[in-house]
This record gives sequence, C-alpha cells and structure tokens, in this order.
Amino acid sequence: MYTITKGPSKLVAQRRTAWQQVERQLGGGPAGESGPRPVQYVEKTPNPRLQNFVPIDLDEWWAQQFLARITNCS
Repeated sequence: MYTITKGPSKLVAQRRTAWQQVERQLGGGPAGESGPRPVQYVEKTPNPRLQNFVPIDLDEWWAQQFLARITNCS
C-alpha cells in the first residue's frame, strides 16, 4: 500500500469538499440558498457517434497503472 503525503492529501480533501458541494446544489437544495446554483449541461441533440460511448473510470485506470508500475519494478 502506498501513502499520500500531506500536500496531495490536502488537495484531494479540497477537491472532494468542492465536489460534494456541487452535488448537494445539483441535488435539489432551495435555489438561492447560498447564491446561484450550478448549471448542469444537457445535450439537446445527442451526437449519434457517441451512442455507444462508455466513460472511463479514472480511479480504476490509475489503479491499474499503479499496479503495472509496481509489477514491472519487482
């Protein structure tokens, strides 16, 4: 297992807090509660080429990269 140093862990905590705030605001709290609400973009006419698009799970991808580096080093 690896450890995250203080600097990056603080950055991760800040990003998590900011994202949780956006999720709360999108989730349906009263408008104007703490200023303007975030705008959620919705494509009006979806691109047919993206019909089968599957988003990548970045957490999983980074985990695979990390494990591959460890495996190649040993």
